[in-house]
Amino acid sequence: MPLIARTFAAHYPDRELSPHPDHHIVLCGGLEVGGFHRMGGGPNEGRWSWGATLGGGNADFIARGYASHGHVCRTLIALAFRRMLAKAELRERPDAQPGPPRRAPEASIIEPSEPSRPYDRDADRRLGGMQRNELRRAVRSGELTVGTLTRSTHGDERWSWSPSGLHLPDDPDFVRHGEADTEQGAFEQFERCWSRWLDWAGLEQVGELQHGAKR
Repeated sequence: MPLIARTFAAHYPDRELSPHPDHHIVLCGGLEVGGFHRMGGGPNEGRWSWGATLGGGNADFIARGYASHGHVCRTLIALAFRRMLAKAELRERPDAQPGPPRRAPEASIIEPSEPSRPYDRDADRRLGGMQRNELRRAVRSGELTVGTLTRSTHGDERWSWSPSGLHLPDDPDFVRHGEADTEQGAFEQFERCWSRWLDWAGLEQVGELQHGAKR
């Protein structure tokens, strides 16, 4: 399915109006992959600005530029995004549907963060005397880092996992992190999270997830 463009106001109905004229968001499934708008002032007034991204924080997966019209922006975003997908060994799912508008969370379900806890010496003793150097493994799809596996530093060996550099669904049932007894167990749990993320983003895997590179 081709990428879908939706007006900023339609995609973010609970936000203030965008300061940019003709502002549009571009979606692949539920994933926001880019946007474009007309420039309303300054020396470039009347031109259009566009941007595209996959993940975050990696310059190889970010593109931006200018165009003469919004339709041209949509084409340039699609070309840039598909080049990123090739690097990440991913592709669009032909049956993917655009995600719903992003609503602001209800105040009643926003839980306040816990205050920082003071150092608990007794709890540290209960973890045991064994200490290990922190070890992290990057999980990659092609050239894109999509997750991290981290070994515990105290007590019995445990491995935690979490997505890295990805825009995640608002769904409260989407599991964002977890733990396992072994590195392989944590990786298998991450694979299940990754599969669900791909479904939400309207994408599918071409290559295989890789892990084991130290971060």
